[in-house]
Amino acid sequence: MRQLILTGAWAHRGAMVGTTVAIALAAALVAISGVLIQTGLTGQDETGMLTALAGSFGGTVLLAAILVVTSTVGLALRGRQRDFSLLRAVGATRRQVREIVAAEVLVVALIAIPVGAVLGMTGSVFLQPLLTASGLLPAGGGLAFGVLPLAGALITMVPAAGLAAALATRKILASQPSQAVKQGGAESRALGRWRGIAAVVMAVVGLGSALSPLFVSGTLGGASAATSAFLLVGAAALAGPALVSWSFGRLPTGNTPATQLAVANTKGFSRRLTSAMLPLALVLAAGTVQTSLNLTIERAAERQLVEGLEGTLILPGEADPTAFSRTPGVTAVSSIRSVPAHVKVDQDEPPILESLTWEPTTVHLTSELSDPGVTSGTLADLDQPDTVAISQDATLETGGIGSEVEIRYGEVDTTATVVAVFDRGLGFGDYIIGPATVDSQNLAPDRDAVLLRASQGDETAVAADTGALTPAEYAAHAPDENGAQRLSQVLLLTLLSFFVIAAANTLLMITSRRRGEFAMLHRVGATRRLLLRMGLVEAAITGVVAWLIGTVASIPAILGSNLGLLGWAIPALDVSTFGLLSVVVLILPLLIMAPITFVIARTRSTTPRSE
Repeated sequence: MRQLILTGAWAHRGAMVGTTVAIALAAALVAISGVLIQTGLTGQDETGMLTALAGSFGGTVLLAAILVVTSTVGLALRGRQRDFSLLRAVGATRRQVREIVAAEVLVVALIAIPVGAVLGMTGSVFLQPLLTASGLLPAGGGLAFGVLPLAGALITMVPAAGLAAALATRKILASQPSQAVKQGGAESRALGRWRGIAAVVMAVVGLGSALSPLFVSGTLGGASAATSAFLLVGAAALAGPALVSWSFGRLPTGNTPATQLAVANTKGFSRRLTSAMLPLALVLAAGTVQTSLNLTIERAAERQLVEGLEGTLILPGEADPTAFSRTPGVTAVSSIRSVPAHVKVDQDEPPILESLTWEPTTVHLTSELSDPGVTSGTLADLDQPDTVAISQDATLETGGIGSEVEIRYGEVDTTATVVAVFDRGLGFGDYIIGPATVDSQNLAPDRDAVLLRASQGDETAVAADTGALTPAEYAAHAPDENGAQRLSQVLLLTLLSFFVIAAANTLLMITSRRRGEFAMLHRVGATRRLLLRMGLVEAAITGVVAWLIGTVASIPAILGSNLGLLGWAIPALDVSTFGLLSVVVLILPLLIMAPITFVIARTRSTTPRSE
């Protein structure tokens, strides 16, 4: 058995290297999020934002890594189906085949995961200057390295690789050994029962999560909608063979031999095309949805702020409110004030994870010239100390009216009673307190802005005299991106880089193993030029299919988040990101597949070479 494992792994070393690269890259991403989480747990994350972002990033990475690793392992093993079927034909049992596959994948995983985790931990050092400059790490602080990132990578990636091996083995064992040995190179287009059910379930869950902003307001609903893109791409990957067979079976094959061969290959090797398009589609879907969601949230926050500010003019927080109360034409003056705090959102976490239960936030004070959109209760009850009004988003974590919220102001912990709920949380934050609480807790709020209400007809004159902005101008120039946003963008870029490298790795694995196929076509009369043209057409088909799937998978998430946050408005689409990623998805298959096809087509030998 040991000799079979070693011999098989060496004979197919090309596929094993590709699998190793995919697992190592996934482990590196998991390790990066692990380093950030462990740093937050050490107490250096005074704002709590680093821990929250790392946790969110870790969840997205885990889902993405499972999809990519499962696809890559399945691709590597699918190319060896005839070999395993031959083993069964000469007497190997199903259990022995499962053990061989599991052992090979386990060996690869146990080599790739530690290497990838170490590379991820090493690469996370480059994030430290950004974290320090953004205030997410204190001056003189540093990233925390330990066993958590490595353990997290092993705990998540080993089962993912094992699951991929089990699924691939199930497919290998589904057919009779004699049939598998005799069959040609074409792949089965039929979906297994459970694979078809899984595709339908994943598609339904994906569409359901895309509609979650209609029922869950704010950023939580938007984040839930963003996950739908991953689920829908996964559903397309599961249903890929049937979708490719159905769609390309109805398309004309073209007039040129190269196009006819390419379309025939696409239909005959639909599973190969599915493996190639998965990481490419994820590149487009993940980048487009995330950046468009950020744009949607920004527009929703701007709209809520404009609708809720009852002052007609706004000045910077440095302005003195009393000086403008005597300005001709000004009928009312108020301040927008806030104080940084932490809110405990989970009472049941163990002590070691206590820092994860305290969520950083900004608590705002009531203002006579602002309306957060109260839906239940009344802001008048904030005249009592230790009371708080919360947004609809916050009710999901802390409860509604009458519930208690633990709030930490600096080093002081207090318990506040919820007396009102409002729905403009994106514009006014999740928590509002009154002056009575400020006095009872001896807080020193910061003044963020000064609101002026000018009499009708005097707004222009007052604005010219004071340099004040209108609510729309103020909302449009609301605070620039903070450190958390910059880190989020860097992490998103890291995730997209993972998808691009995984896509290139998959395309390389697929194309390099086609020597035997090209040799057979050469023997039956195909010229080098014809093979090269066929490869170019197939590369174009791969890019177009991946672009279509990524685009279609993005639409529900973008529409759902837009409906939930902006209502019936023109969807907030990040056109520049979509355009850039579209070019990457369409061009990458040509850049990877064309050179390899050219090299293989120039090979004079007609004997297939092992991988």
